[in-house]
Amino acid sequence: MFGLTFEKLFLVAIIAGVVLGPQRLPVYAHQLARTVRALRDFVESTRGAAEREMGVATSLDLKQYDPRRVVRDALNEPTAPPVTDETADEARRVRPGQKYLTTGSAAHPRRILIESLPDGDPRRIAAAPVQSGSELDRATG
Repeated sequence: MFGLTFEKLFLVAIIAGVVLGPQRLPVYAHQLARTVRALRDFVESTRGAAEREMGVATSLDLKQYDPRRVVRDALNEPTAPPVTDETADEARRVRPGQKYLTTGSAAHPRRILIESLPDGDPRRIAAAPVQSGSELDRATG
């Protein structure tokens, strides 16, 4: 902060000790401590008043940001999203062997890699390559 290092602060303290003298130094140190404490209380009260007026929630549940919980919740999510009308329409437009799915408007298209979709997604199922009879026999064994 302000480019001050511990060495510079120590030097300022030594110079203040020499200039003020040993009798006045404790008085000024006590006054500085009171000023810092009052400033800190002012900032906390102003922050609290602003949060109350703006309706900001002051209490946060920090457990929701625990990395173990985030990973556990992500792994416990259902793999197949619910099939909506939009998803079914997109699945009808997908051709077997297609690699990307283009969604969004013409002004802002969005390409989605079909392999990144969950296994049960109808768009991924529709894009699965069609196997011929001999390939199907080899695949099913």
